Amino acid sequence: MTKMIDVYVGRQPVFNANLKTFAYELLFRANREDNHAVIIGGDSASAQVMLHAFGDIGIKDIAGDHKVFINFTEGLLLREYQPFFPKSKVIIEILEDVNVTPNLLSAVKKLRESGYVIALDDYVFNPKLEALESLADIIKVDILRVGPRQLVEHVKRLKEKGVKLLAEKVETREHFEFCRKIGFDYFQGYFFAKPVIIQGQRLPTNKASVLSLLASVYDPDVDMQKLSNIISRDVSLSQKLLKFLAQNLEGNHKISSVHDAVVRFGLTRLKSWASMLVLSGIDDKPDELYQTTLMRAKYCELVAQKLSLHPKELYFTVGLFSTFDALMDQTLESLLAKLNLDEQIITALLKGGNTPGVILQSVKGFEQGRTDFELPQRCSATDLSACYLQAMQFTQSVIAS
Repeated sequence: MTKMIDVYVGRQPVFNANLKTFAYELLFRANREDNHAVIIGGDSASAQVMLHAFGDIGIKDIAGDHKVFINFTEGLLLREYQPFFPKSKVIIEILEDVNVTPNLLSAVKKLRESGYVIALDDYVFNPKLEALESLADIIKVDILRVGPRQLVEHVKRLKEKGVKLLAEKVETREHFEFCRKIGFDYFQGYFFAKPVIIQGQRLPTNKASVLSLLASVYDPDVDMQKLSNIISRDVSLSQKLLKFLAQNLEGNHKISSVHDAVVRFGLTRLKSWASMLVLSGIDDKPDELYQTTLMRAKYCELVAQKLSLHPKELYFTVGLFSTFDALMDQTLESLLAKLNLDEQIITALLKGGNTPGVILQSVKGFEQGRTDFELPQRCSATDLSACYLQAMQFTQSVIAS
């Protein structure tokens, strides 16, 4: 059994003046017991929050239909001109310790022009940060660090610019009533709610797969099929991508394969995603179950190719997710319910009987040393044996590389 890794995200609500939830701020947490920020590299902390929220746990499970504030370090702002996560969901929160340089201002401007909401965090009216005011949609003011008179003065000035104001560190009813009276729009703090910790689990991430993906997305000659091949050989990457699309893709399009998912995700977002995977930290996963997963996926693809069944990637996906319940230690039904997969794939995995299901059962038969399984139409036992051997060789070559 693959050892799952527990992941955590802190979540604190942000309210409007009517005490209705406006959004949630997502915070890095290393474990369930310590509900405080743990000091690690800022880039890594933000990357982990984003990957946990948009792949491992799922943004809808964390925030429902609400937006989320996510901290952005200076490094991320300069790197992420076109982030992978949706502008309809994320409010980019610029940390107060950034260096305001022409490059930083240019990066923030591009993010705002592309449709992202920009917030300034822990603002205390530092003149060095004033250049960011004109680029901000929301300014979060640490009211414990700013006196009442100064609050009144700056609230009036900023409201005239059309900026929304968020009072953070609101710890008493008196704080709330005062800030609402002088014009604040949003409120956050222990008076309303302490952060709660949302827990999920993820599969270990393979170092070789992530580095191969990172190198490939920045190759000027790369094609989407190569990227699909890298992702589809790693069930952890496949699961993260499919879960992201299931919760963030507009419309009701069913995903028929990892390649389909990769194309819909697009190269630009893949670059951002791969960078975040590296920043968040990566694990090795030497495990027999992963070898079985890859071997099944390749076998199903080879049989489909031999029988001229299209798209062959659909059959690869059936094999890829056939061990998903064992990898995730959950029922296959509950896992597939969170992925917007083609009905043929779901039927093959849960019920069998259709052509992808028959092919999947045949590879399971080979694994168990049986010969009494149903043969796919127009395919002999000899043909299947050849595909099985070829799939084994393919898997060994991937592992060796």
